[in-house]
Amino acid sequence: MKQLEPRTEAIYNKNIAITALVGILAALLLAFREGVFSPVPIYGSLIFIVIMFVGHFLTNHLFPKQDPALFILCCFICQLGLVMLYRIDPESAAKQLIWFGIGCLLYFISSFVCRTWIEIKVGPFIFFLVTFVLLASPLIFGVERYGSKSWISFGNFLFQPSELAKITFSLFLADTLKEHKIEDSIKFFGQIFVVLGLLAFARDLGGAMLFYFAALIIIFAATSRLDLTVLGLIGAVVAGLLGYQFFGHVRVRTKAWLNPWEDVPGKGYQIVQSLFAIAEGGFFGTGLGLGRPDYIPAVTTDFIFSAFFEEFGFLGASALIVVYFLLIYRGIKISLTIENSFLCLSGLGITVFFGIQIFTIIGGVIKLIPMTGVTLPFMSYGGSSMVMSFISLGILNGIIMRALGGEADG
Repeated sequence: MKQLEPRTEAIYNKNIAITALVGILAALLLAFREGVFSPVPIYGSLIFIVIMFVGHFLTNHLFPKQDPALFILCCFICQLGLVMLYRIDPESAAKQLIWFGIGCLLYFISSFVCRTWIEIKVGPFIFFLVTFVLLASPLIFGVERYGSKSWISFGNFLFQPSELAKITFSLFLADTLKEHKIEDSIKFFGQIFVVLGLLAFARDLGGAMLFYFAALIIIFAATSRLDLTVLGLIGAVVAGLLGYQFFGHVRVRTKAWLNPWEDVPGKGYQIVQSLFAIAEGGFFGTGLGLGRPDYIPAVTTDFIFSAFFEEFGFLGASALIVVYFLLIYRGIKISLTIENSFLCLSGLGITVFFGIQIFTIIGGVIKLIPMTGVTLPFMSYGGSSMVMSFISLGILNGIIMRALGGEADG
């Protein structure tokens, strides 16, 4: 990836300008939504644009051999998420804007750190140990929220260690499988099951599913072992049946997925309201500010895609999915570009986590699969998710710079 040519740089600058324009237009619509002009959404949009432009031009000048598309794509998604959050709950949007600014800063820092020190020989056991500590800490010090004990409270601030554990777990898998073989299968699979067990004890079954399938995909990508993949899929079916048998909320979600109309006021309420919102949106949507997202439970987190679909319609939702697809494509392209197997598998692991998470949350709200309770990256409300998603992309950015010899100017 060479230093950007003038024409290519102009294209990226045009894309970042389009992102800013979308935000300004949305802010103007929201400013007049109540019939009386309110400058608050415009102020928020201007703050977002300043942070975005500073981040874009700073990274382009300091990291000339980076992948600028990563930052632009995630900013576009964040812009849409902030628009919806302000429309639903202005207080949440203000907090999310702060997390966006922190995320951009950490994107820059993680890009620099990853480019400079990624080849330090840490060893897979250290990555596993860090992952273990991160996932075990909520079981000891955590608080229960939404039925799972996967959060740690620091006053009014809640941190979800599993978000950071996604990164360390990806590095653990990459470091273990960098020789494209499993040298000590009992130890390796035992470590994976320990990680999954910690998530199960925390009742974070959506997270356990995420980690399980990410591991399965990375193992197949590294070893091309079809037998392990088949066994892994069989294991997923068995785990699903056991989860249905021993966890009441799994049975509730499964029944709500199979037939939500059986108990609309109770177990099926969330998914039914989501489907009503999607149906109301139709092809073109009701228009920004004209839907009823307040009818949807957990609309700022699990079901923000449903609210977006209602007001932007099938066209807007399809465009958002395309942007997510482009983000995943860039991650896969980075992984395929790299000859170093550790860097390749690290980038692929981070990308796979993004891809599975996006599929499961969108698939859940449209009733393609049962709801899993994970967040939609860069769009759902949540500081842990926003910050760690930016750090993950920063690592991807640092990987491509490190692999292709990117050096900072000055």
